[in-house]
Order: sequence, then C-alpha cells, then structure tokens
Amino acid sequence: MKLKIGIAGVSGRIGQRVIQIIDADDDLSVSCGLVSAHSHYKNKNIAIVKTCKKSDVWIDFSTPDAFEIVLKHCVETKTPLVTGTTGLSKKHYKELENAAQHIPVLWASNFAISVNLIQHLLSTYTQLRPSEATITETHHVHKIDKPSGTAITLARSIKPHGILKTIHEDEFLLDDVKIKSIRDADFAGIHQIDLENKSETISISHSAKSPTIFAQGAINVAKWLSCKEKGFYTMKEYIESLT
Repeated sequence: MKLKIGIAGVSGRIGQRVIQIIDADDDLSVSCGLVSAHSHYKNKNIAIVKTCKKSDVWIDFSTPDAFEIVLKHCVETKTPLVTGTTGLSKKHYKELENAAQHIPVLWASNFAISVNLIQHLLSTYTQLRPSEATITETHHVHKIDKPSGTAITLARSIKPHGILKTIHEDEFLLDDVKIKSIRDADFAGIHQIDLENKSETISISHSAKSPTIFAQGAINVAKWLSCKEKGFYTMKEYIESLT
C-alpha cells in the first residue's frame, strides 16, 4: 500500500524536489498539492486542496498564511503534518501546539540531519565554554524571510530564551548572538557559525548543495510520523529513532 502524501507549497523550490523524490519511489504517491491562487501551477497536474483525496500525511513548505489553511485541514481530516514553513509567529506555534492534541505534528526549520546535529553540538559546547557567537546565513534571492529559520534555530541552541531583534535590514541579534543575512544568486542555503572565547576559535559551516537534501529529509520524517500517535514531535526524537 502506497503512502499518500499531500504537499503544500508544491510549486516551490523544495516542493518540486519532493514531487521528484515521490515519483521515483514505488512506495509513495502524491495525493494532492496546494499552491497559491496566483500560481501558474494552479489546476495543472496537481489538484487544489478542495479536490484532494485523503492523504496519509501532509508535507508543508509554504507560507505562514497557507500554513494556517494546511494545519486546519490536517486537524479536520486527522492527518499527520510535517512542516518546514518558516517566518511563523508566536500565534502559529501556539496553533501547532493545539493541533498536536489531535494529530501528530513536527515542525523543523531544517530537515538535514547534519544541521540538527550541529544544533546539539552548539548547545552542548556553549554550555561548557561560553563564547561570542556570530551566525551568517546565505540564501537565494527569492527567499523572503530574514534571518532564515535555520539561523534562528541555531542561535536558540546557544541562547534558548533569546528574543530576536532587528539591528539593520540584514543584521539581527538573538540575545547576544549576532546573525547576518545575505541574499545572493541561487544558493540553497549556507550557514556559517563562528564561536570565539579565551581558549579557542571555532568555525562550523554547512552548505546545502541543493534543496533536495531538505525534501528527502522531510519525506523520511513524514514516513516516520505517519505511524505516530497525536503529539508534538521533534527532529531530535526522529534522529534518536534512527540510532
């Protein structure tokens, strides 16, 4: 029996990769896709949500506005949701928590296992060796939100209770963690973390070669989440299940 996957943001950079991976996997199928009303993909190949078949799980890489529609749909149809939509507000995260009382949900700013392991490393190291931290994130010119969700998550692994503040258009502070945003060319995503203390200087860099790494990660998580009971799950729990 094929796992039927609904995709929100199906016409986006990651959504298109999700389609390609599903098409190449005999155990998966696309049940439907959701695009914006102005997308040139509307009513082509993939149907709008109103005509969707029942999905076994949804993968969401859309926008904060579309996220609300997808989350409501998943709760109403009792369908697990994997979402990587960034730029969400406190209200959206609260809605996710409420939805987790009815369905399995997992939100992550990044579905690359490597990035999630870097988060754990940063958290552990900076607890042992407090350091000055700077995070520089570089993405393609079409990415709207700044700083990236991954940069914010990395910063929160160092300062869990930090509040994000805008210093300039491309410069931010989360507590005392400096974040710089660059939008250039067609980069899938580069995150550079620099730590400085009295003992040493540490630099960690992650560069995604294409959005496929995020699409494959989300599909792997969707397979795992589709069998879970209701609740709010994390990438940490998913990675621990692999070891």
